[in-house]
This record gives sequence, C-alpha cells and structure tokens, in this order.
Amino acid sequence: MKKIVLFSLAFSALGTSQAWAANFAVITSPPTLLHFFILAAAVGCLIGSFKVLSLVKGGQLSKSWQIFMLGFIVLALCQLAILFRDFEIVGLPVFVIPAMLFLMSGLFLYGVFEAGRTLS
Repeated sequence: MKKIVLFSLAFSALGTSQAWAANFAVITSPPTLLHFFILAAAVGCLIGSFKVLSLVKGGQLSKSWQIFMLGFIVLALCQLAILFRDFEIVGLPVFVIPAMLFLMSGLFLYGVFEAGRTLS
C-alpha cells in the first residue's frame, strides 16, 4: 500500500507538465487522409512481404525480401511520423521525415538490386 501511495505521489509531482490538445481538425484534410491510406497500404505490404518471406524460408531471395520488409517498416514509421506531426502530437525537426523517405527509397533500391543479382 505504501508503494502505491509513494508511486502515485512521485508520479503526480514529477509527471506534471503543460498539456496541449492535439489538432484533430486536420483529419479531414485531403493530404492527411492520403497519409492514412499510405499507412494502411504500407502495413498491408508489410504483412504481404512477411508472408512471402515465410514462403521463401531462407532461400536465395530471402535477403531481398528482408530488405523489402525493412523498407515497408521504414515507410510505415515515416507515415506515422507525418501523422503525428500533422496532429501536432510530436514536434520533429524538418529533416527527419525526408531522411526517413530517403532511407526507405534506398532500402527498396537495394532490395531490387539484390533480387536482380540473385536472379541473374
């Protein structure tokens, strides 16, 4: 009982900060809806690439599908970061999202290169 009281007092004292409401008015704007659809597509592609990766079972194309799956993970994280920025939940520096998009496109390019090298 003492631990619960001490924990709640410590949390009350240390966990106080300014609270700002998220900007939910941007949900209906077309770019935000497009980012939701891209996030849904990225999650669908991530699930599909995981199923393909389980089908190749460590074969020669396994490395390229792992890279594709990592690219879809980065794409989903990038879309989440964009949505968090749009809702004003998280303030990110301006270079983070373009850097993540660059990393994602680099991973896809490397995955295509690996698949082409494996198939030739």
